Amino acid sequence: MKLLVGSIIIMFFVTLLGCDTEKKNPIEGTWELVSTKHTIGDSTLFEGSQKDIRMIKIITKTHFAFLNQNVDRPKFTQMGNDAETLLAARTFGAGGGTYKLDGDTYTENIQFMLTPNFVGLSIPFKVKIENNQLIQTGVLPIKSSGLGDQDVELYEVYKRIE
Repeated sequence: MKLLVGSIIIMFFVTLLGCDTEKKNPIEGTWELVSTKHTIGDSTLFEGSQKDIRMIKIITKTHFAFLNQNVDRPKFTQMGNDAETLLAARTFGAGGGTYKLDGDTYTENIQFMLTPNFVGLSIPFKVKIENNQLIQTGVLPIKSSGLGDQDVELYEVYKRIE
């Protein structure tokens, strides 16, 4: 009888361990942008820590979303004021969609974006995790989306916040 009970307990634990065979994707989570470098050709547009802008990126098993805003956004004095609404739009950004991770290539399939020129694009980036940081590099297709003469090279460092 003891042998039967012991065998059942062992089979139970082996079954439990076998149930969680799906490995969690290492980039899943909530990330906050801590530094960035944006360049066009030999010119650096921006480099440094994010003091004036706060940005988070949320990556689930199948989707991503990002939100960013200026830290010191002025409050509205009244609803419906066009100038204040325009300023609010210029100091806030968002986007999201699905993604695919294949090795270190992370491709965002843009379904939602404040800038409509990006909707429908698939943008590949290289990603790596180092010391609880997500490093994302790649090219933002400014030229092919009709927003400028040259693409922007991105180097972004995020820290995991969840």
